[in-house]
Amino acid sequence: MILDNPEIITSIHNPGIKRARSLLRRKGRSEERAFLVEGVRAVTDMLRSGAAPNTLFVRATDEDQAVLDEFDIDCPVRLVSAEVLASLSDVPHPQGVVAEVSMSEVDSEPRYDIWQQPLILVADGVRDPGNMGTLLRSAAGAGVTEVVVTPNSVDPFNPKCVRSAMGAHFLISLRQMSVPALTEYLDGIPVVGVADANGDRDYDSIDWTGSCAMIVGSEAFGPQDSLFEIANAYVRIPLARNLESLNAGVAGSHVVLEAARQRRLAASQ
Repeated sequence: MILDNPEIITSIHNPGIKRARSLLRRKGRSEERAFLVEGVRAVTDMLRSGAAPNTLFVRATDEDQAVLDEFDIDCPVRLVSAEVLASLSDVPHPQGVVAEVSMSEVDSEPRYDIWQQPLILVADGVRDPGNMGTLLRSAAGAGVTEVVVTPNSVDPFNPKCVRSAMGAHFLISLRQMSVPALTEYLDGIPVVGVADANGDRDYDSIDWTGSCAMIVGSEAFGPQDSLFEIANAYVRIPLARNLESLNAGVAGSHVVLEAARQRRLAASQ
């Protein structure tokens, strides 16, 4: 790739860098409607999905610049010093590539490319970004038609969540919705399950082949009462050795992947 501007940015006070750094914070992401994608694999997966970054920041070393040859992109590419690149990451030893991406590159309308019937995953009060990222990646793998995140959850564009999802943001439909709006939205969905360690139904005993939704709640407290009340299936995952529960990411992943298994089986018959 030929750089339009070979000048190396060495100051964290550069206007473009200041804007990108603001995306490390939820307020900045909300104001700019953009987020950061870090690392060679994540950026590569993003580009393969067809998403286009606003700007690609590359650490000005021979090794990191060589990575540019792997990318087929049409966006501004800026070389930056190691110090500047580090300021765009919240990890001690970042990889040498960071992309600034508009949230509009992430689908917000349901995707029916895999299943014709809705398969909705709701994350309510999921606070751990690693768990949220796991849910998003599993949702992509299960062909979930959309992921809905309530406001009391961690920001799904949090850098740690983006790293954990490993490119899944660009393979799913993702939107944030208030609980009242979500309650109305789920009205009429025949099967609304909620993950509940004390539930009365095993997750694989429920028919997930029709229109359905699965609610995964807070790691500590479960979903909000209003969402718990609209559920008609209280789903548990049987566990051995007196293990009480799984974390939100693993529990939600089990259920949506079971739903995908059932749907594949039904389609083959």
